[in-house]
Amino acid sequence: MNQNDPIAPSTSKPAASLLKRVAAMQTASLCAAALVALLILLAWIFRDLRPGYPHGWYLMKFDTAAGLLLSAAGLALLSARQAPSRLWCARVLSLLILLLAVTPLYEHLSGRSTGFDTLFVTDPTSDKPGLMATQTAVYLLLMALSLLVATLPYRLSGTTVVVLVMLLVLHTLIIFSGYCFDVVQLFGQSMSTRTSPHTLLCMLLLVIALIGWRTQLGYFSVLAGSGLGSRLARKILPLVLLLPFALMLCSTAMVRAGWLTLQVAVGLTIAVMAAALAALVAMMGRRINHLERGLHELSLNDELTGVLNFRGFEWLGEQSFREAQSSHSVLTLLVFRVEGVNEIGETYGHEASSHLIQDMARMLRESFEPADIIARTGNDEFVVITKDENTGGVIALMRIGEAIEALNAAGGSYKAHFSVGEATSDPDAEETFHDLIEKAGLRRRERWRVEHVFSGEGERTSAAASRSPPAQPSLHDASS
Repeated sequence: MNQNDPIAPSTSKPAASLLKRVAAMQTASLCAAALVALLILLAWIFRDLRPGYPHGWYLMKFDTAAGLLLSAAGLALLSARQAPSRLWCARVLSLLILLLAVTPLYEHLSGRSTGFDTLFVTDPTSDKPGLMATQTAVYLLLMALSLLVATLPYRLSGTTVVVLVMLLVLHTLIIFSGYCFDVVQLFGQSMSTRTSPHTLLCMLLLVIALIGWRTQLGYFSVLAGSGLGSRLARKILPLVLLLPFALMLCSTAMVRAGWLTLQVAVGLTIAVMAAALAALVAMMGRRINHLERGLHELSLNDELTGVLNFRGFEWLGEQSFREAQSSHSVLTLLVFRVEGVNEIGETYGHEASSHLIQDMARMLRESFEPADIIARTGNDEFVVITKDENTGGVIALMRIGEAIEALNAAGGSYKAHFSVGEATSDPDAEETFHDLIEKAGLRRRERWRVEHVFSGEGERTSAAASRSPPAQPSLHDASS
């Protein structure tokens, strides 16, 4: 995509199915808002249509209906496939909406009439003919700026559009709360100059359409993502938006019915809201902890065997080493290399070599203590850190031999060998964890070799233990 394109792709990769539903919701919202605004415009232009309209239709002024209709058209242009002609049309519409918003704001602030409000149609229904409410003018101003800035390249408009959209949402919710709690100052200057209910409906629909469009871009893409965070946001957002209104409406109704005094209602509302938010925070914390544990295990565990990978070995091994040094205890590090893995894979297939590695991991888990650290640090290499100071893991090696003999009872078609290198930490020496790793790989001590015939249709062979100098083990990242 060109650097000068006004729209930049989101990096959060929203789910395709959700984007389709969001696009359908956006289209429906735009069409509904445009239809309401168009019907009001027709009523202002054609007097013969007015008797069929519901009472109060005239509270949406001509300029208000025109601004809402232009806003719907501008959003539709930006939501469609980008082209220079569409962008220029969207900019022109944004400037027209800006003009419709700035003029009434000037009249409200200065107290002077410009005559622009009745330039196209007369309005005998108000003491201030054709003048929209300040709240409506502010909404159109924010919408015009949002559309205008959105036509700029994404690197210039991204954060600004997010701020403007959030201000639009806040402004719309303030007007909505004014109607919920019958506070005229929040939705108008008088009952004849106010943001009407059908104007508020169009505002809500346009905000929904605007957020739906921005879900494909930047900040709001979290609402349409396929990840756990996005799913959590979609579940919590409606609750966060509706809970305060529901609580306040209930408390207001109880005050009006005489069941509660105003002070008691306010105290109960605050207490319930605080408890609900605390429960919400606790639920989010539990969910995030669960997600963090899952990611932690995914990043530290080997996928094939379920034991730690090299990263997990380094992280937990370093911690265990430091604890041993501080308590002046001894750690034994054993490096196991399964020999012949590549040859078995070439001869019997990749599945056979995978079974060999999995059997080795299982034997290590069964032979060592749960507190010991077991990791796969290479394609054919395992590492065990044990705190067995007395035997240095010899008993565990004997258990491995017994496990091999148990497997040999089923017979097998090929043999596998493994060698083990060993190193013991010195709590009195100034050594590091990586020094211990080097010691396990470089020190030539006597090593065990165990022959194992894995299960198959071949001849049974018993396990044997012998002492031989195998190839030098080396710790490396297990990427295969």
